[in-house]
Amino acid sequence: MNFKKKAYWWEIGEALKPTQALDTLPVNSDFVVIGAGYAGLSAALTVARQGKSVIVVDGGMPGLGASTRNGGICSGQIRPSLSALRTNFGTDFANNVYSEGVDARYDLIKFCEDEKIDCQLQMTGRFTGAMTQSDYDKQCREADNLNEIIGHKAYMVKKQDQQNEINTDLFFGGMVREEIGGFHPGKFFSGLLRIAEKAGVSVSFNNKVTEILDRKTGGKSIVTSMGTINTGKVIVATNAYTGRKYNFTKFLRQRLVPTQSCIIVTEKLGIDMVKKYMPKLRMYGNTANIYSYFRPTPDRERILLGSRSFDRSEPSERSVIYLKKNLVKIFPELVDCKVEYCWLGNVAFTKSQLPTVFEHNDIYYAAGFAGSGTVWARWLGKKAAEMALGISNNPSVFYGSPPAKLPFYDGNPWFLPTINKYYSFKDWFKSKRT
Repeated sequence: MNFKKKAYWWEIGEALKPTQALDTLPVNSDFVVIGAGYAGLSAALTVARQGKSVIVVDGGMPGLGASTRNGGICSGQIRPSLSALRTNFGTDFANNVYSEGVDARYDLIKFCEDEKIDCQLQMTGRFTGAMTQSDYDKQCREADNLNEIIGHKAYMVKKQDQQNEINTDLFFGGMVREEIGGFHPGKFFSGLLRIAEKAGVSVSFNNKVTEILDRKTGGKSIVTSMGTINTGKVIVATNAYTGRKYNFTKFLRQRLVPTQSCIIVTEKLGIDMVKKYMPKLRMYGNTANIYSYFRPTPDRERILLGSRSFDRSEPSERSVIYLKKNLVKIFPELVDCKVEYCWLGNVAFTKSQLPTVFEHNDIYYAAGFAGSGTVWARWLGKKAAEMALGISNNPSVFYGSPPAKLPFYDGNPWFLPTINKYYSFKDWFKSKRT
């Protein structure tokens, strides 16, 4: 196999980098934000536009974590269904969660329009294919529930009609949600970075934070590999790239499970070929326990597909073969299609599988976007900053107590292979019953 082991989105090159590198750090800053992805930069931009000094510190290159490794589907997806949330947390909370998803999506659209970010944002809708008749029946009930929430536009497509949505016989019909779309993650990040820099945000990269110390006079001292910054407020936006090396990450990493995803992008197929398989050029997914998501690339020349990973540090042929098989199950005619790109990325989950914004020991956190960070990371980074600034008159429904700590856990998800095998078995067993 001959494929590029890097994100397709990185082909825009220099546009992903800050305009300048900081040779020295400021002694003092009103705010320090740790993590320079969507959440961190959004938090910093919110702070800067309130006239406060702010520096973002990242241990690597800005955006080269989940922000430019995702599939670019802008869903604001919530892992638990609306009906499951209503059962487990009550109707009011569940409805507020799904209503905030609508707000976050529309805020993303408005942000791109107002700031003139050309990230190929396309509100195409999303089709989720049902793997079984039982899954389709559940989707029917869920669509009815979703349509009770203003801003949701869900409807069902029967199996005999699904060729209008997707050229496959794999699914038993599926659900369309018209309010969902997609963008080019690299171009969005580049636009966000430029806007933040223009607003006065300083970005220090390849600079590891090693410790956060309490100051006797109040505030914090942020110890980094380049020096120490004294600050009044701290926002941590490291999410799935929190790491286990330093003690200051312990509180978050014990409450957050990083999970690896793998993505492939095909060779250039041409717009006509892509449209043959995806007539409405939507975003796509399925109802399998080992979930696959797929879409046309923003130029509509290729197909992207993502699912679980077998690797840790870089993609292997095994992962490419697995994902290509998933693609061919959907579109058998692509059996001879070449895979040109393959890369890995982390997503992170709380125990409840809900995003979270919280404060602990005078440090604010935004995390647990559960694979839907294209919408939630920017939105909740902004919300975390508003809470830290004391200017929020509309707090997020996710703002509250820290998420539950996982017992006997310190950031290493040793149990995930077993869980993946269990879910794979469930998918296999379900397929045999259909």
